[in-house]
Amino acid sequence: MSSEFQLFSSLRYDTALLGVPDSTFRHASWNYVNRSPLYMLDFHRDRMLRAAKHWGWGAAIAALDGQEGLDRLARFILQNIQDDVQTRPLRVRVTISQDGHLGFMSSPVPETPLQNLYPRELPPPGVLPGQGDEERFPSRNPEYEVVVTDLRISRSEYTHFKTTKREMYDRARQQARIGISDNKEVLIVNGDDGSIMEGSTTTPYVWRDGRWVTPAVSKAFDPESGSGGQDGTSRRWALERYRYDIPFPIQAKLRQELGLQKVKAIRNKNYRPHGTKSYVYLLNRFGFETTKPGPYYNKPVGDLPTKQCTNKCARGYSGLVKKTADGQPGQVTAEDQQNDSMYLCEVSIGTPAQKMMLDFDTGSADLWAPSSGHNAFDPKKSSTFKSAKQMTWKITYGDGSSASGDVGTDVVSIGGLSIKDQAVELAKTMSQQFSEGSGDGLLGLAFPKINTIMSNGQADPQPTPVTNMISQSDIPKEAELFTSCFYSSRDEGKESFYTFGWIDQDLVKASGQEIAWTDIDNSEGFWMFPSESATIAGRKITLSGNKAIADTGTTLALVSDEVCDALYKQIKGATYSDKDQGYLIPKSISADDLPEFSIAVGGTEFTIQKEDLLFAEADEQNWYGGVQSRGQNPFDILGDTFLKSIYAMWDQGHNRFGAVPKIEKTQNMNPPPESGPQSGEGSSGGQY
Repeated sequence: MSSEFQLFSSLRYDTALLGVPDSTFRHASWNYVNRSPLYMLDFHRDRMLRAAKHWGWGAAIAALDGQEGLDRLARFILQNIQDDVQTRPLRVRVTISQDGHLGFMSSPVPETPLQNLYPRELPPPGVLPGQGDEERFPSRNPEYEVVVTDLRISRSEYTHFKTTKREMYDRARQQARIGISDNKEVLIVNGDDGSIMEGSTTTPYVWRDGRWVTPAVSKAFDPESGSGGQDGTSRRWALERYRYDIPFPIQAKLRQELGLQKVKAIRNKNYRPHGTKSYVYLLNRFGFETTKPGPYYNKPVGDLPTKQCTNKCARGYSGLVKKTADGQPGQVTAEDQQNDSMYLCEVSIGTPAQKMMLDFDTGSADLWAPSSGHNAFDPKKSSTFKSAKQMTWKITYGDGSSASGDVGTDVVSIGGLSIKDQAVELAKTMSQQFSEGSGDGLLGLAFPKINTIMSNGQADPQPTPVTNMISQSDIPKEAELFTSCFYSSRDEGKESFYTFGWIDQDLVKASGQEIAWTDIDNSEGFWMFPSESATIAGRKITLSGNKAIADTGTTLALVSDEVCDALYKQIKGATYSDKDQGYLIPKSISADDLPEFSIAVGGTEFTIQKEDLLFAEADEQNWYGGVQSRGQNPFDILGDTFLKSIYAMWDQGHNRFGAVPKIEKTQNMNPPPESGPQSGEGSSGGQY
C-alpha cells in the first residue's frame, strides 16, 4: 500500500556553481570536488535517503543509495530541466514516493552570489562588511522581516524529515500573512518547550554568547530531544564545519580552571628515518597487497579469506614476505622494517607515578607498556593498580610478530589530566619488532572498537584514555577532543605537541582560516573521512567515494596509484625504484621545482608542504618520497607527511575531524639532522 505522502527536497540549480572547483571556495564540499550546477546535491540526496530509511521504504532506498543512487538523481534532475532555462537559476523540487518513483518541479529564483551559498562566516550584529569582505561575508540583500506568532507545533517525524505533509508550515505562514513574494519569514515554535524549531522556509541563526547558533537537530529523529526542526542541508553544511565550536575566551577559562596543559611530542633522538623500512612496516600493519614492484609483499596464508581487513591491530589474512636472491619468498625480520617512533610523549602510570615515554597512535586503541626490561611499568610498585585477572591482550602483525600479556587498571596522567581506572596492558612477551624501539610502549587514540583486550578468550574492548576522559568529565563537555601539532626536525625551534580538551587558538588564528570540519566514519575504529579529490600543480583529480584515515602512527602518506603516479610525473627527475620499493626524488631539486600538492579532508583540500615530500635520504643522489602507493588498500593512509602541514583537531565527542593549514613560510630542503643515506637490504627510510 502506497503512503499518503512523499519525501522531497528543494535544491538550487545554478550554472554559476560550475565555477566553484576553480574558485577559492575550498570549503564548498561536494561542489568543490564535483563540477555540477546542482547545489549540495549529496546532502539533498542524503536527507531523502535518511527519511526513506526511517520509514523503511525499500524501493526508495534502492533508488537513492550509494554512488549509483547519487548519479541517478543527478541525471534525473538535469534531464528534466528544459533547454530554454538552462542558463537561469532555478529552485528544483525533487520528490520520491514509497515505490521509488521520482518527481520533478522547478521555478525561477534570483541570482545569488557564491558567498551567500558558501559563507565563510557571518558578521557579528552591527558589523557591516568592508572592502575586501566580499568573499568573507554573505550579502545582506535582500533583508527579511522576521516574526513569531502564537502558533505552537509539536516535534514529530514530519517536522524532522521533509515531506509533502506541510500543513504546519502553511498554517504558520498564513497566520503571519506572508505572501509568496514577500521578504518576510515566520519562526516555528516548539509547542513542547517554547524553543525555536526553525523558519518556515529558512534556517535561523541567533547571536548568543559571542557566536552564532542554530537550533539543535540530529540526523536521526528523536521525539524526546532536539528542537524538532528539519534535518536540513544548509544547516548540516554549517554544523559540520562550524558546529559546537567553544568560543576561545570560554575555552581559555576552562583550560585554566581544569589545569589543562600541552603534552610535548618529543622527537626521538634514536629515530633514523628509512623509507623502505617505513613502507614495509605499513605493509605489515595493514596487510595490503602491493601494486608496484619491490622485494616485499603480502602472501595469502593457507585458506584464509583474501578480503582486506581494516583492523590494523589484528590482521591475519596475509603473511608478509620478501623475495630472496632466487626469487622465492623469505622471512621478514625486525631489521627489514622501521620499529622506532618519530615522536614520544611523557605519560605517568600508577601511584606513585612511573614515567613512561609512549608513542601516541591514532591508528590503534591499546595502551600497553612492557612489564619487564626496558623502562618497564611495575604494577607491584603502584598502590592504585588493580589486576583484571580474566583479561588478556594480544597484537599480531602479518609477519607473525606479536606482543601480548595481562591487563589491569590504574591511574594514568597525561598533560595535567588524571584518568582513573584506565585499562593498562602489560607486555609480558614481545617479538623483536616490538621490543627494539626506543619508546616504552604505545597509547592508542583511535576508537575502542579495535582495542584488543579479551575476557576469558572473548573480545572485550576497553575504553581508550580519551573515551575515559570524556566519561569522567576530565575535559570540558564543550571540547571532548584532542589536537596534534607536528614539526619536522628541519624546523628549528618549533615544538610538536598534543592538547586534550582545548584548541590552541594562536595556531588557528595564525592560519588565517576557519577550522574546516568533516564528519568521520569510526565504524572500523579509525579516524576515517571522505577524501574525494586531490590537486597536483593546479590539476584536480576527482576521486568519487574515496576515503582516508588520519594516522599519527604512520610517517608516510599512502594514496591511490592514480594520485601517486600523477604526483611524481610532475616532479622532474623522479623515478620509481624496485629495490627501494618506492618513488625517489633527486636531491638536486629545489622547492620551486616541486608541484603544489593538496589532498581533500571532507570538503576542504589541504596542501602538503614541499619539504615533507622529501621523506628520507635514499642514497647520495636521491630522496625517498614522503608520498607512496597504498597498493590495494581500500583507503588512503595520511601519516606525518600530511599531518605536519596541518593543525589537526580530533573531536571524538562529535565524531568529526578538523584542521587548519600550518605551512612553514620557508621550505627547508636540507636533510633532517638525523638523516643519512639508507643502508641495509631494501635501502630506504621512515617511522611507521
